Amino acid sequence: MTLLPELKRISEQYGFLQKRKLSQNFLVEERVLKREASYCEPEGKTVLEIGPGFGFLTRELALAGAKKVFAIEKDYRLIPVLEDELSSFRNVELINEDFLEAEIPKGVEVVASNVPYSISSPVLFKLAEMSFSRAVLCLQREFVLRMLAKPGGHDYSRLSISSQTAFNLELMERVPRGVFYPPPKVDSSIIRLAPSGEKLSPVEEKLLLNLFQHKKKTVRAALSDSSEPLAISKEKARAIADSSGFSKRRVFSLSRGDLSLLASFLSANQ
Repeated sequence: MTLLPELKRISEQYGFLQKRKLSQNFLVEERVLKREASYCEPEGKTVLEIGPGFGFLTRELALAGAKKVFAIEKDYRLIPVLEDELSSFRNVELINEDFLEAEIPKGVEVVASNVPYSISSPVLFKLAEMSFSRAVLCLQREFVLRMLAKPGGHDYSRLSISSQTAFNLELMERVPRGVFYPPPKVDSSIIRLAPSGEKLSPVEEKLLLNLFQHKKKTVRAALSDSSEPLAISKEKARAIADSSGFSKRRVFSLSRGDLSLLASFLSANQ
């Protein structure tokens, strides 16, 4: 069932206009919202929801038995709306802050969000520094495909390696653009993440950042082109590539293990 009539009622009642610059495209298909909440397995858990909007997902999380839902919303205009619309739920607490800058409440076990497209990467990077059991995120489909991509694939990128290092990833479903209001230009996907407990080393991070700026080049050429930010000479960069055995490989074919090996060669030569 669509919640579009409810969205329009709320918009008219509170005089609220969604802002494009805040990526305020609200999910209005109740069946998708219920499934998204069920993927969170929120019963008895403390949940952090990022960007509740009009509270449609917040409501489903509360109804599904969450012990507590902390709904953190940057847009101050939405706070009185949420206070009214969610007033019957004693397990919901609103926080008027920017998630990217806020101190996260203690004891959060589950994270849920229909993530504004414009902050997808910053949200993911912050989650990688947090402690929780699982997160269920609805993100732009192309972004999710890059997160899940395998070495050598068209979508394989820096995001693929960093995401697959920090999290165990599970694609849950594709969400068509037509179930949002206003509809965005692209489809979304819901993905579930569980922290892996692993992190890239500082050397791996630096290597990943620089090499993937030249991802279609050979490792030898990419290392040579990245010699200055890596603080090595071009000659040494080429020697490292030759010693690693990856000299003729394309950067986008390197796995996380390959990156680690290359980082060890780099560390030994600095």
